[in-house]
Amino acid sequence: MAISTREHLIDVARQLFSRKGVEATTMGDIANASERGRRTVYTYFRNKKEVYAAVLQSESDTLVRRLEAIVNSDEPVEERLREFLSVRLVQRREQNSAAVSLRALFKPDFRRMSRVRVLVRERAKCMLHGLLAEGIDSGRFEASRCAMLEGFALDCMHAMDIAGADTESGGLALSADSMLDFIISDICRCKE
Repeated sequence: MAISTREHLIDVARQLFSRKGVEATTMGDIANASERGRRTVYTYFRNKKEVYAAVLQSESDTLVRRLEAIVNSDEPVEERLREFLSVRLVQRREQNSAAVSLRALFKPDFRRMSRVRVLVRERAKCMLHGLLAEGIDSGRFEASRCAMLEGFALDCMHAMDIAGADTESGGLALSADSMLDFIISDICRCKE
């Protein structure tokens, strides 16, 4: 499927912003790297600030789409919850993840970073609530344990979002699988 000119410009800008930094990248750089003229770039974006906003929106949409794909898969609810929490809590172990790209882009603009985090967090909160409700409704999860997990997981997601902007996650990924096993086994009625 061919991507639109606007999507191509956003992708090129993301690569340039990650490599050169937002401040060092010019609209001319975006035009040259995209093999489009400056007039074309200005047809889609009034200035670099608009390009930057579009890049951040695109990156956050990529992360949300990944979470939505997990939630909507045909896997058992326990597996979907585990994968959802893994992506949301320990995504920084993936070098090519949207979170890594966002972290590189966020450093120069903490105000915009905060807005994008809120957008992703609110959408993830709704998806997590839905997964837990599905598990409770199907009789697979303990309702009282899910209520505690939901608050805990949301706090952890918020903390990881903040920590992820400034730190690497080597240590976070080491115990992630054990942590997720513990969480899932705690809420499941279907103890093995």
